[in-house]
Amino acid sequence: MKSFTLFFSFAALAAALLFGCAPSPVGSYQSAATYDRVLFSDTAKEAFRFQGPERNPVVVIHGFLGAKLGNAKSCEMVWGKFSARPPAAAELQQLAHPMILGRPLREIPTALVPLSILDEADVEVGMFNFTFPGYRTAIDQLVKAGYVDANKPLPKDRKYADLFSFAYDWRRDLPETAERLHRFLLKKREELQKIYEREYGLKDYDVQFDIVAHSMGGLVARYYLMYGDRDLPEDPAKVPVPDWSGAKLVDKVIVAGTPNDGYLDTLTEMVEGLKMVAGAPVYPSGIISTFPSYYQMLPGAGGGEAVVKGDDSGKTLDLFDYGVWVMFRWGLANPAADVQLKLLLPGFYTAAERRVVALDHLKKCLARARQFRAALAVPSRPPDDVMLFLFAGDAVETAYRVEVDPRSGKLTPAGFSAGDGKVLATSARFDRTRRGAGLPFSQSPIYWQGVDHVAAAHMGLFSSNDFWRNVRYYLLQFPTVAQRERYQLNR
Repeated sequence: MKSFTLFFSFAALAAALLFGCAPSPVGSYQSAATYDRVLFSDTAKEAFRFQGPERNPVVVIHGFLGAKLGNAKSCEMVWGKFSARPPAAAELQQLAHPMILGRPLREIPTALVPLSILDEADVEVGMFNFTFPGYRTAIDQLVKAGYVDANKPLPKDRKYADLFSFAYDWRRDLPETAERLHRFLLKKREELQKIYEREYGLKDYDVQFDIVAHSMGGLVARYYLMYGDRDLPEDPAKVPVPDWSGAKLVDKVIVAGTPNDGYLDTLTEMVEGLKMVAGAPVYPSGIISTFPSYYQMLPGAGGGEAVVKGDDSGKTLDLFDYGVWVMFRWGLANPAADVQLKLLLPGFYTAAERRVVALDHLKKCLARARQFRAALAVPSRPPDDVMLFLFAGDAVETAYRVEVDPRSGKLTPAGFSAGDGKVLATSARFDRTRRGAGLPFSQSPIYWQGVDHVAAAHMGLFSSNDFWRNVRYYLLQFPTVAQRERYQLNR
């Protein structure tokens, strides 16, 4: 009898499902429904409404290509509006990073300045204009969580802004950008200290920031945490010792889609040129290969690999080796780049003279990139009052191997793995685990407090409800060790 009753119950449930009468998920043990929507608990809503010094201000740091750049003198926008037509020679000339023979990268001035984050990308195609989402999605989501955007008028029910966007020149050397971030945080800290004294009677309050960083912005944030505003040593063979001086101003860092071990498309784009979307014009290799930051995202072992076609040894190429670039005639080492070098180096009258300058720049960029990445790979535990959270995409086939033609240097995709379409999940985690390691654990020099995998593409991370429901909790309700002790949250 008991078996018959159980069978009847399951049969009734199956019939209900078959005829569209699925059990309500409310109070149900049987419902297997899944949802993309987000519901907020009362405690979450209360956290959204809260404003006070106990809640850290948030800084959003964009990734590669993610800020509008303009001419400092003319205010003309050089990067930020896009068209289906090929970029004019004057545009390319301004967009390229300057090259000066024998001068260190950070001492080379540029005429461009960051204007703002690229909140949206406006694309003109003939008579039509299209808008693609940029970092406005991230700002809007944080505003929904109760943060106040410093770039908008202050709401009547709020006393001050606590959401800031750090725009930087994404072409430049990343330690230089970390130094700019330090100055930016000090300025915002001073502004908030004055507000806290006025509103709450708190003098010289120890303002701490939380950071949400996307893609290359995560490399800037991590370098800043580990080394503050320190530059790399003058000797490129030396690696600095982390002192975590940036942690004095930062509590939490959330990085999304960050190529902690690089990504393979950096090589492909510097060899073949950069195309933003299918059908768009190509930014030539000879222009984009002048960006020092590009080299600082070249793939390490977890970010992808390049092998010589026909070489059965399995040996991978060292992509930070100047000799490899010259041998395969990549980027600035390609004689064909002289078409662009004529634009960039008008004072040099022969291809041979221009090549000397270009190869000098290439050598400096590669040496600096190797040193920068070595600095980020130093195993070092952060202070207890700092937390690092990672969000990595793992639902898109992402390039992890290319084959190099030994004669032409041409690249051919030869392998794909889990990632966000740009960055492999292994690179985001800085996962150095190798087959046959004997242990199942992830091996990484980074001490993550949390790693979340999201079924999203590289820019789609910021459109994912799964991403934001967790980010909101980490920022607003998940305390650091210091906060837990200060406010006695273990009771």
